[in-house]
Amino acid sequence: MEQDIISKLVKKAKEAGERAYCPYSETPVGACVLTQNGMVFCGCNIENITLTDSIGAVQVAVAKAISEGGNNIMAVAIYCDKRLVFPSGSERQFLREFGARSTIICASREEVQEFTIQELLPYAITNDEI
Repeated sequence: MEQDIISKLVKKAKEAGERAYCPYSETPVGACVLTQNGMVFCGCNIENITLTDSIGAVQVAVAKAISEGGNNIMAVAIYCDKRLVFPSGSERQFLREFGARSTIICASREEVQEFTIQELLPYAITNDEI
């Protein structure tokens, strides 16, 4: 993926993370999704005291994309200032469902790494199995 696109997505993910609601983990995370038609959707983690009802930044960004008509995800950037954060298992399945060929960019203040969804979820549940 082109470096300027990666930089823009990471910047937007960082900005989204500034709006995170994370009083329990104190770990703000932002995510930014790029769809095939060039639409960009951002989200942040939203925690709940029960923790199981918390929503990850990637899930928020993907849900916004799908609900607004951006259904073919090409890339997602995830930003956490403290350390690299990777998509959770359910977020990986979300990405597999709506962006099987997507590039996943995990970024922190100090580093940026790029993955395919196949690398992060090699044995995904697919429509062929249902």
